[in-house]
Amino acid sequence: MKLFYAIFFLLMLSAPTSASELYRITLLRAAPGNLAPLIEKVKVYKKQQKGNLSIMRHSQGDQWDLMLLEPAGKNPAVMQNFSDLADFQHSFLAKSETSWPQLKTRSDASGLFHIEMFHAVHGQSKALLKQRQMENQYLTSTERQANSIFETTFGSDVDSFTIGYYKDLSAFAQMPDLPKATFEKAATDAGFKNRDDIGLYLRTLILSHNDTLATAVK
Repeated sequence: MKLFYAIFFLLMLSAPTSASELYRITLLRAAPGNLAPLIEKVKVYKKQQKGNLSIMRHSQGDQWDLMLLEPAGKNPAVMQNFSDLADFQHSFLAKSETSWPQLKTRSDASGLFHIEMFHAVHGQSKALLKQRQMENQYLTSTERQANSIFETTFGSDVDSFTIGYYKDLSAFAQMPDLPKATFEKAATDAGFKNRDDIGLYLRTLILSHNDTLATAVK
C-alpha cells in the first residue's frame, strides 16, 4: 500500500500543465521468434483502445522493436502487459504541448517516424527543451514540419525526446529548394549563431542520444 501511494504521489507531481498532455510510452523488444505475434497482439490492443495508439516499428538506431505512444488516461500507472511475447518492456510517462488529436492525425498520415531520445547534461534539461523549440522554429521557417517534443516526467532516464512525422523516406530526406541566405536567416531568427551552430549547440546540452527511424504499423 505504501508503494502504491508513493507511485501515486510521483504521478501527481508529473501531471502535465494545462498547456500540455500526458502520454504513456512503451518500448517492446520481442522474445526470439515472437515479433510477428507481438505485432498482432499490439494491433489487438490498439483496437481495444479505439485506435488511440500510435505504433512505431524500429528499423535502425536502437534496441527495441516497437514503440507505443498513447494518452496516459485517468490511470497512467495501469499499462498493458506484453511479457508473454516480449523479453523487454519498459513504459514511462511524458508530457507534450502537442495534443492527442494532433498526434493521431500526424501518425495516421505517416509511414515513417524520426525519433530522437536525449540524455541531457546535468542542469541543462530545460535548455535542451528550448533548443528543440528553437530548432522547430528553424524547420517551419524553412518550409518543413516541426517535430513533436516530449518531456519525460516519470519512469525513464531519457530527459526528452522528439518525433518527426513523414510520409516516407523520400519525404524525410527531401530538402526545400531555398537560397542559402534563407536558411541562415531562419537559424539566426530562431536564436542560433548561424546555421552550422544548430547541431553544435545541441551537442553542448546532451550527454548522449539515440537517433532512430521507425516505420508505421497500421
